[in-house]
Amino acid sequence: MKKFKLLSFLLIISLFVTLLAVPAAAVPEPTVNAQSAVVIDADTGDVMYQLNADQRFSPAEMTMVMTALMTADAIQERTVALSDQVTASEEIYYNVTDNSVTMDPAMKPGETLSVEDLLYALFLQSATEACNALAEHVAGSVNTFVAGMNRRAQELGCRNTHFVNANGRPAEDQYTTAMDMAVIARQLVGNAQILGISGAATHTVEATDQANERVMTNRNEMVTPASDLYFDRAYGIKNGYDEGYGRCMVAAAEWNEVNVIAVVIGCPEVGDQFRAARSLFDWVFANFSYRPLLSTTQVLDTIEVELGSPGSVGVRAESGMSLILPNDQQLGDVRYEVQYAHEQEGRKLEAPINAGEYLGTVEVFLDGESYGTSRLVAATSVEISRVEYMRTQLKGMFQTPAIRQIVTVLIILLAIYLLLMVFYFVQRSRHLHSLRVAKKDRAIAQAQREAQWIDDPDDEDDYDGPAGYIDRPEDGPQDEDGYDDGPAPRGAHSADEDYFDSYFKG
Repeated sequence: MKKFKLLSFLLIISLFVTLLAVPAAAVPEPTVNAQSAVVIDADTGDVMYQLNADQRFSPAEMTMVMTALMTADAIQERTVALSDQVTASEEIYYNVTDNSVTMDPAMKPGETLSVEDLLYALFLQSATEACNALAEHVAGSVNTFVAGMNRRAQELGCRNTHFVNANGRPAEDQYTTAMDMAVIARQLVGNAQILGISGAATHTVEATDQANERVMTNRNEMVTPASDLYFDRAYGIKNGYDEGYGRCMVAAAEWNEVNVIAVVIGCPEVGDQFRAARSLFDWVFANFSYRPLLSTTQVLDTIEVELGSPGSVGVRAESGMSLILPNDQQLGDVRYEVQYAHEQEGRKLEAPINAGEYLGTVEVFLDGESYGTSRLVAATSVEISRVEYMRTQLKGMFQTPAIRQIVTVLIILLAIYLLLMVFYFVQRSRHLHSLRVAKKDRAIAQAQREAQWIDDPDDEDDYDGPAGYIDRPEDGPQDEDGYDDGPAPRGAHSADEDYFDSYFKG
C-alpha cells in the first residue's frame, strides 16, 4: 500500500512540473527609447516590428527624404541631372529663419551649385535653403513641388502624411508617421546613387564666386566613423529634430543579406535616435534571417519548343523572392502558379529562343496567400532545327488550297496511269499465254508431220520437209545434207509479240 501511495505522489509531482513548464520562448521585443518606431524589410516591405507606427508626428528633417525622392524621380525621368547647375533665387529663403539650419555659409541668391552638391547639403547638413533650391529646379516653384510631394505620398499609400514645405521647418498641418516614413524611405533605398550621397561621411563643395570652399560633415553619426555612435552596417539615410517631439531618425542597414529600414520618432535625448535605431538593427540581425521562396537558378518547369533543337527549354524566375522570418519559425507551404505568354495568346512556343527571353509569369503563394509575382524567362537558348523547319514548311505548303488541288489531280492521274498499266500487263500476259499455247500446238503438229515425212518422203502432201530443209535443184549448190547454211527464220510468235507491244505502246 505504501508503494502505491508513493507512486501516486510522484505522478502528481510530475504532472505539476509539466503544467508549470515554460513554453519555447518567442523572439523577445526590442527595447527602444522612442515614442514611435517601425522596422521593415527594405526589399519586401514586410513589417518586423512596430510601436505606435501609425501615430502622427511632425516630420522635421525627415521631410527631406521625400524632397530627395522627388529629385531622384526627376533624375530617373531625365528631366533633371546631378550635374545640372542651379542658380539660387530669392525664393530659396522661403520659410528659412535665423534659427534654421543652412550650409556654412548659407547659399546666396544668384549663387550657382550643382544638383549633386545641393543633395549633399540636404543629407549631410539638413540645409533648408538647399531643399528650396532643389524644389524650384525640379518643379519651378516650392508650392508646385510640395503639391507633388503630397501626390507622391498618396501614390505610395501614405494615408497619414501631409507636407506643407520641402525642408521640414515646423508648420501647421504638416505631419507623418513612422510607418509612412518607412514606406517613403524604401523607395529611396532602391536608388544606389542617392543613397550613396546620404551615407557619405563628408563632402567638399568647391568654392563659388560668392563663397569659399565648403566642407560638410554628416550629422548622421551612424555613418560617421569618427563618432562613438558609428555603426558599420548602416548606410544612411536622414536624422532630424523637432522641438515638440524630440529626435527622429530614418536609418537603413544591411548584414548577412538582411536589408532593413528603421524609423524612430520622439527620442528624448541627444543621440537617442541613433542608439534606438542601432538597437532595432541588432535585434533584427540577431533574430531574423531570409528564407528563399523563389530562386533565379531554380528551373521551375520544362516546356516543349516547336522546331527546337533541343525540343524543350527550362524556365526560371527572372527575379528571386525571399521572406524574412524569425530564426525559430518554420517556412510555410510554398506553391507556384505559372502562366505562359504563348498559351494566353493561343499559339505554340517556337524556336529560336534566347536565354533570358521572357516567357510568362510565376505567382508565389505562401500558405495559400499570394506573396508576389516574377517574370519567367528561358533558362537556356534553343536553336531552330533545320529538319523540323523544312518539315513544317512543307506541311504548311500542302495545307494551302491550291497545292492540295494540284496534289489531288496528280494523285488521280497517277491512279489512272496505274490502272492502265495493270490493264496492259493483264492483256499482255493473256496474249503471251496464248502464243505459248499456239507455239506448243504448232510444235506438236510439226513433229507429227516430220515423223510422217520420214516414213514416206514421197507423199503428195504439201509438207516441205523439216525446218531448214531446201529442195536441191538440179544445178544449184547443195551441201551433202540438203540443208541451207543460213539461220532459221524467226518464229511466228516473235512477230506477234512485237505487234502486241507496238499496239499498246503507241
